[in-house]
Amino acid sequence: MTNINPTSPSVCVLTPCFNGVKYVQQCVESVAQQGPKVSRHIVMDGASKDGTVELLNELKKRHSRLEVYSEKDKGQSDALRKALALVDTEYFGWLNADDFYLPNALERLLALTGQSTKPAIVYGDYVRVDADGQVIHRRKQPSFCYWDCLHYYMTIQNSAAIFSAEHARDCGGFDPRWQFAMDYDFVLRLAKGRVVSHASGYLAAFRLHNDSKTNTIDDVNIADVNAIRNKYSTTPRFLLPIAYQVAKAKVVLRMISQGCLPSRLESREKAVQSMEKDVIK
Repeated sequence: MTNINPTSPSVCVLTPCFNGVKYVQQCVESVAQQGPKVSRHIVMDGASKDGTVELLNELKKRHSRLEVYSEKDKGQSDALRKALALVDTEYFGWLNADDFYLPNALERLLALTGQSTKPAIVYGDYVRVDADGQVIHRRKQPSFCYWDCLHYYMTIQNSAAIFSAEHARDCGGFDPRWQFAMDYDFVLRLAKGRVVSHASGYLAAFRLHNDSKTNTIDDVNIADVNAIRNKYSTTPRFLLPIAYQVAKAKVVLRMISQGCLPSRLESREKAVQSMEKDVIK
């Protein structure tokens, strides 16, 4: 196992990738723009055939912290499992190849890791963008509640978060059995009984496009989420629909009290204007 430097002021960023030539350059450039807050950017490529590896090797010439590994794997979870084994910083980021960081994202996240009780996860707000990288929606996130996350709302978007490497390994890391809701499974195991902190501000962009897993396998993803929920919840199954409604009401109330709803109700044009004001704060 890789040794971890607990005083490291930087993070390793992990990027699972497969046939990501359309978007991976923006991902890599956004990591590089985080400056010294990035110790290493580890890209685990699944033997892409679309020119991704060649592009990444070219980008390595400009970005010394970029590391590229390309070999066949068993999917995204397997790629993340391999990348986690290489992490040598206290915290790591997980940025998919079609997503990208916004300015100063890692600095804002790392600022909350100096607590006496180290958080297992620090997460922030994010924006949704289209295939061209244009803002569609803003997503100001509410505070984290494990029970609500388990029964209704996945509060943490991985691209806008950092994770404790030690706690991630302690809870078993990434489970390759889950290919579509591995983030939900990972967060539930990592967050249980541990501190989760919220950093205000828009920190990353989550891209929606026709080739994304979110769009192409939505039914499978829902099935996986339900299976994971059944696995970890101690609520009797016949009561899970009620737990879902209770958790939903609690999340909505927190969103109202914490000012999260306006960002979900604004138009696309308003979202762009608001983000331009907020993201560089």
